[in-house]
Amino acid sequence: MMLMVSVQNLEEAREAVAGGADIVDVKNLREMMVGSNFPPVIREVRNAFPKQIHVSVTLGVAPNQAGTVALAVYGAAALGATSVKVGFVQSDYATALRILRESRRALEGSDTKLIAATFADSHLYEGIDPALVVKLGKESRSDGILIDTLIKDGRNLFDFIQEPTLKDLVLEAKEAGMSTALSGALKVTDLHALVRINPDIVGVRGAVCTNGDRESGNVVASAVAALRDELQRRLTGKVDVFAEVEPSAPRVLS
Repeated sequence: MMLMVSVQNLEEAREAVAGGADIVDVKNLREMMVGSNFPPVIREVRNAFPKQIHVSVTLGVAPNQAGTVALAVYGAAALGATSVKVGFVQSDYATALRILRESRRALEGSDTKLIAATFADSHLYEGIDPALVVKLGKESRSDGILIDTLIKDGRNLFDFIQEPTLKDLVLEAKEAGMSTALSGALKVTDLHALVRINPDIVGVRGAVCTNGDRESGNVVASAVAALRDELQRRLTGKVDVFAEVEPSAPRVLS
């Protein structure tokens, strides 16, 4: 299981890598909560690390314009991104599928992976139902899927989707040959459930920022290292994630 840390600049990227992050996910919090960063920032981060450190690029609030998104995806590949995540705020399934298919075409001949992203809280703003993410990934020939949250108001991934449902989606995607990533205001207290679900990638930001604040705080190497250590303790069995006979009861929110 790989640890992905969302960063806004090279300084934060260096902190994330120093703390043991496998992937730095370059985004721009000033353009919504999962906005896209500028090409010079992405280039700077990519050039700062060897290829074994993955650099992903977020297009988490893509417009419903296939040509615009395909061009942005092509740009991410030209900058050397390991992967590019394309998500949708308000879109229907057919539109999202067309955009992802055009994005797939834009990546032909490149090593950059295409990740189909959906949001667990999509029902709050007429987005793509996360239950459809695997189908969307398959039909667009995406390399992987991501389930995140868009609204950062204190609720997290597990407030919107129950652990068994997430586990089924992750398993379905893996069986289809896609990588799997879960994110969305995740904390150390969620690691038991995450290891039981077993996605390929776990994404965090607030949990490794000063004061736990994803917006005004900065990524800190010591916090990344501490969270990575807690994750490894569970992955290696030093902490038994199955000690809880039953998963925590889901919080049902509207």
